[in-house]
Amino acid sequence: MGIYSSILRVFIAISVVLSVYTGDIEYSTALTILAGVYIFAYFLIPKNQSSKRFFFIFDIFFISTAIYLTGYTYLSLLIIPIFTEFVKDSREIIYFSILSLIPVFVSLYVSNFTEFSFIPIIFAGTAGIFGLYKSFSDRENYFRELKNEMENLYIKNISYQEMINQQNKILKVYSSLKEMREKNFPLKIWIYDINEVLEADGLMFFDLKNNRCYSTEKINCDKEILKYIDKPVLFFKNHELNKKLNAPYVVAVTIEDKTDVYGVVIIVSKLKDIDMETVKVLKDNLVLYMIEKNPPQKISKDKD
Repeated sequence: MGIYSSILRVFIAISVVLSVYTGDIEYSTALTILAGVYIFAYFLIPKNQSSKRFFFIFDIFFISTAIYLTGYTYLSLLIIPIFTEFVKDSREIIYFSILSLIPVFVSLYVSNFTEFSFIPIIFAGTAGIFGLYKSFSDRENYFRELKNEMENLYIKNISYQEMINQQNKILKVYSSLKEMREKNFPLKIWIYDINEVLEADGLMFFDLKNNRCYSTEKINCDKEILKYIDKPVLFFKNHELNKKLNAPYVVAVTIEDKTDVYGVVIIVSKLKDIDMETVKVLKDNLVLYMIEKNPPQKISKDKD
């Protein structure tokens, strides 16, 4: 019930007033006053779903009264544009159809049931409005579905892009570790490179074999951290270690094989967690690096 409804009521009132003054109508003054009351009442009532149904009763009363007092059956056609307010719901269509029978019956009554031409016109007008609404509704649904599909494709694209970025990161981690193994880079140099690849906020390595610790500039080695390490891979969240390192995400990876424990890598991140696949690549390659750097010594036996 917006601007269109307001214009529609003004149009109905003007149509009735013009019909009054185009012929010699005895109740012209009364109908003119009723038209004014009709417009005034429409602008006075609050605009909501309930008032729309209530005012339609007033529409029917006003149009039926105008038909009865003027004898003009064609005024019943004024109910056609009102149908636009009730076309969206099947129950409202039934409500409109039932009440619309009143001006139709009044028109038949004042014409002594000899005038029927306005009935197919009313039917055609309402059917046309319904068809037009259905067409626009189908088109709107089509564009809504198209929009949803585009949004889903956009979300999937972002998801795939994140997966690609993650795989690229894993590949970079692997390449960095492979280069470190092939060129035998010292770990104190490697931690800066891998920290940048992981986009972490700090990385430290506790070399347990040589009793040393290497870390990037943003964090400092603290041997107290080792007391929290009791598993090969640990993801710390909402833990005392997170408070200690001032980061919501901390990952601890123990570098070990079946016989030796070589060290512990601590990754600190303030924005996002490090995924398990990256941690696995990191752990496996560091184990290989340590094994290659510290090959098991062969035990020689003296011959008798």
